[in-house]
Amino acid sequence: MNKRNPAIKIIIIATVALAVALLAAGVLWFKQYYDYRYALEDYYYTVIPLDYDITPERAYNSNGEFMRLEKEYNLSCFNADGRERELEFNVFLDMQELYPPGTYVRVSASKQWAIGKSALAEDDVPETALKKIKENFKSSSAMSLHEYADERSRQLNVKVSSAVEASCSLIENELFYAYVYSAQARETASSDAELLDPVYRSQFRTDKDTFPELKAIHLIIKLDDGTEVFSEQYSERVKFGYEME
Repeated sequence: MNKRNPAIKIIIIATVALAVALLAAGVLWFKQYYDYRYALEDYYYTVIPLDYDITPERAYNSNGEFMRLEKEYNLSCFNADGRERELEFNVFLDMQELYPPGTYVRVSASKQWAIGKSALAEDDVPETALKKIKENFKSSSAMSLHEYADERSRQLNVKVSSAVEASCSLIENELFYAYVYSAQARETASSDAELLDPVYRSQFRTDKDTFPELKAIHLIIKLDDGTEVFSEQYSERVKFGYEME
């Protein structure tokens, strides 16, 4: 019977032990990597500020082809104990609605980044987190639709460029948002209509929740010579995919 050289046995044992150690290290590294990036660390809560610009942007693939409209939110968020984190999350308009100003959002976060989000009612926000939110974000002082229309007009005038006149008016419990461009800016007005349409489509949902008497929101985009470029009425809570529960 042939006997193996003791040195060979030692080499085999050492090789197997090394392989096992490397495998264990790899498994541990992968678990740590996965947990850091994808495992839930905690839930954080925030509200979309009233002056937050939710106009979406166009997303393109690596070939320069248009894919969809999307919006990135970057906000201070608080967990149930009041601990603060700056978190980013995206909304993809081919699957869900935008989160309009005034919307409370729960953000699921790993140790590295946001891994999920959902809209929720103010009453569902933990007490300490809600206190922190109200200390850090300005809330609306509007008690009526008339006051709200005035507030929205002030916000719009801060957001838009000097080349555009924007206003919000109230007529028989319906909000009319008007954007007026110069006659030479028709192409820009048409392009902006694509971006503003989902803003007000989503806005109706939260405004209706705040002011039940609200009947509709109108978006009107026109040129200063009176030419109408875009006009739409929003009077239903449009729901998209998994996001709107």
